[in-house]
Order: sequence, then C-alpha cells, then structure tokens
Amino acid sequence: MAELCFNTFNRSAYLVEDPDLPTQIAAAAAAGFTWFGPDTFSLAAWEASGRSLLELADLLDAHGLRVWEIAAFDLGTRETTLAQAELIAAQACVLRPQYILTNVGAPIDDERLDLFDEVCQLFEAQGAGVRPAIEYLPFTPANSIATTLPLIDHVGRERAKILYDVWHHFRGPDTFAELEAAPADTVAYVQFSDAQPMIGDDLVHETLERRTFPGEGVFDLAGYCERLRAKGFDGVVSIEILNGSWRTADQYEFARRAYDSSRRYWP
Repeated sequence: MAELCFNTFNRSAYLVEDPDLPTQIAAAAAAGFTWFGPDTFSLAAWEASGRSLLELADLLDAHGLRVWEIAAFDLGTRETTLAQAELIAAQACVLRPQYILTNVGAPIDDERLDLFDEVCQLFEAQGAGVRPAIEYLPFTPANSIATTLPLIDHVGRERAKILYDVWHHFRGPDTFAELEAAPADTVAYVQFSDAQPMIGDDLVHETLERRTFPGEGVFDLAGYCERLRAKGFDGVVSIEILNGSWRTADQYEFARRAYDSSRRYWP
C-alpha cells in the first residue's frame, strides 16, 4: 500500500504570515498521514522565531511522523545554488528527509549539468542519505519528463530521480504516452492533487491557488495512477493541495479531506 505524505506548502511561510507547523503536524497525524513534507520557507520561519530544528524533529517524532521531502531547492546560478544546497543539507542532517524537491530555474546546459553533480556531491558529503528529486514544471526549463532526464542521467539515477507531480503532468506538454514510456527507475515519488477548470493562462496562479482535492476536479487521476502502478510504483505519495480558499481554513479538516480523498486512489 502506498504511504501518504502531508505536504505543507499550502500554508507555507511563502504564502502566509504564520505557517503554524505545530498545528499542521498534529492535523496530519490525526488524519492518518505517516510522512510529512515541510518547505524551506516555513523551516526558516521556525528558526527565525527562536526554535530549533531539533525541537521540530522531536515534535514530529512525538506525533509518529517522519520527514519524506523538503521543498524546494532551486538549481539556478552557481553561487546561489551552492549556498542554498549547504543550508538544505544542514536541515536534512537534522530532519532526515528522503528527498530534496528540486526545481530548475535556469537553462539546462553543460554548466547546469555539472552544477547538479556538485549539488549531489555536497548532499552525499553531509551523510544525511538524502537525494534530489527533480520536479518538472510547465513554466520552467525542466517542463517535461524528457527535459528532466538529462539531469538525472548525468549524475546517475541512483543519485537523483524525478518527482512526478500530477498537476504538472496534466498542465504541461506530456501526455499519457510520455508517462507510459518513462523508465520505472526514474520515479522518486509522486505529488498528488486535482484541479479546478482553468480560468486563465497564468499557470503559476492556477497551480498555487486553484488545486483541489482528488476526485473533485478535472484530472483523469485514475488513468494516471493506473499507469504508475503498471510500472510497479507503490511508493510514497505526497498530497499537495494548493488552494487559496483553504489556506486559512481549519487545518484538521483540510488534512482529513486531503488524506481521505487521496487514499481512494492509493488503496
């Protein structure tokens, strides 16, 4: 049975003033999640408030939660990328995630490929046992499975993999044909959601504000899950419902609906 991860980004410090990680942790545990996916903005806010990551790790442990992912790391300019990698590697040494969600903010050329190798070496040197998972987004240079493959093939698929996000699949250039053709050993994990019908061409707004609970939107989620299971995937699924209407709503109800609606697709 696939295990479900509660993704915090809907109430990230990137989007709200107070991410309230303690309530999100308690709500995720009460809903039935076994994994937790904090974001770097909320972790920074936590530390800025005078609390330590060790305290956060203890809080997660007390609720029976483990950290699956930390989001998000950006593969951009060399100086900024390496500085951010150092910071996230230090966070990983405390929180022990399995993957660092990685976006690509610059063209994928030889310089970027070599920089990605440096990042992998940096993570490995920290000894936290964490790997990058490249998330392809339709509005970045890595916008599809095909554009992402050169990155993980350059460093080796045992050192980095691809994050398969349902929203970015259906709103990007890939079809089910590309999903079916994707090698099984490229899959790090899945991020899962549904989406309301598009009301404009601003994909960033759509992805941050108008996702919805699985089964309540327009995506063929059953078809997507069927194709991933055909590859033998039975790993962790991170539930990432980004919706402005739910951002300040009751977090226990939000977590419960996220878990229950997703579990129907990942029994």
